[in-house]
Amino acid sequence: MKFSIIMPAYNSEKYIAETLDCLLSQNEKDIEIVVVNDGSTDSTQQIVESYAEKFPQIVLVNQENAGVSAARNNGIEKANGEYIIFIDSDDLISNDSLKWLYPALKSTDADIAIFRVKSFGVGKGEYNPVVDSLVKCSEISCYDKRLIRNFIVSNKAYRADMLKNSGIRFPSMKYSEDGAFFMNIVHTLKPKITGVADALFMYRRHEGSVTHKMNSALISDFSKSMDFIYSLAENSFEDAPELKEDYLQEILFKDYSALMNEFYRMLWKAEDDDALALIGRRCEMLIPKMSNATKTKCASLINDIGTPLFSMKEIAENPRISVVVKKPTEKFMQSLYSQSMPIFEIVEKSEKPKSAVVLSFSGNEVLDPRLFKVVLLLRKIPFAALLPGSLLKLAAGFIIKNKK
Repeated sequence: MKFSIIMPAYNSEKYIAETLDCLLSQNEKDIEIVVVNDGSTDSTQQIVESYAEKFPQIVLVNQENAGVSAARNNGIEKANGEYIIFIDSDDLISNDSLKWLYPALKSTDADIAIFRVKSFGVGKGEYNPVVDSLVKCSEISCYDKRLIRNFIVSNKAYRADMLKNSGIRFPSMKYSEDGAFFMNIVHTLKPKITGVADALFMYRRHEGSVTHKMNSALISDFSKSMDFIYSLAENSFEDAPELKEDYLQEILFKDYSALMNEFYRMLWKAEDDDALALIGRRCEMLIPKMSNATKTKCASLINDIGTPLFSMKEIAENPRISVVVKKPTEKFMQSLYSQSMPIFEIVEKSEKPKSAVVLSFSGNEVLDPRLFKVVLLLRKIPFAALLPGSLLKLAAGFIIKNKK
């Protein structure tokens, strides 16, 4: 058997049939689909059972709810294929992907094949440009810094015997477990890696998914994963010591940029009081390790924010933007609190704004999440800094609308 496709599934009744149909329609038929039902309480198990009755290549494994890492690890033990691919129960791969992956793996004798990534669902579908640069390479070094920016587990095919015999498994985390898993393989096993530009993995974006949440537990998991990856890299590079420091700096940059872009910019969605302070403490730990060049790169990430503030009290006292709104609808408020420049206040028309940038809204709009960020970046241009909020808002909207 050429491929085992391992699919963890938890309460996936909405999308799992579509994903199974996608895998069953692959042009490469020599596959098994190992669905690990992680204690679902909806009709997931029944849906998979109905498919398994018709299609013998589908194997259903039931387990008590233990999380995605445990489900994938269980799937590894059950897999019988020559190569293993992980796919979530709401994602897709193009019909020709396996047909292209197998000969590429065999002809290069690679242990891992990396293929293209495209998002779909919420928002505009986008290809991952870093992955697109990697898949053009027939041989990818384990010390290639681009791998640090490609932690996705599902756009890779792994040699099954390598994976099974290594003992490397997914750690018990709810966030960034894929990065810890993949980089452990890269730095511990030093596998031969190839790129396959004709294969495509498509992941579904959801509102309200784990990647749209912000809480201390997720930040803690992310930090543990990045500390583990940094430690792996510190103890690697025996045969290329001259590359080590630059590689470590890239890990620090990845760490900081994720903290800012994936967590800090969502501070209004924080689910507990400690999340913001936890980000602050993490940043304080990272910065002393950074070179001046890395610090400059990190500063460029937050041009719109300026100096980050790590307490809600400070943010309330020092907003970058003051928002005046007449009659806000629920959709307006949702879009307001989804702004990627999160340091703002809402003021009544009679109140005195704390910020020099005042933006007024009717409350019927649905704001582009980049609006406030672009407004503040515009203010860094000397002549634009003199414009009133109404013109800044208009100019920012024009830029966003015409941005490719």
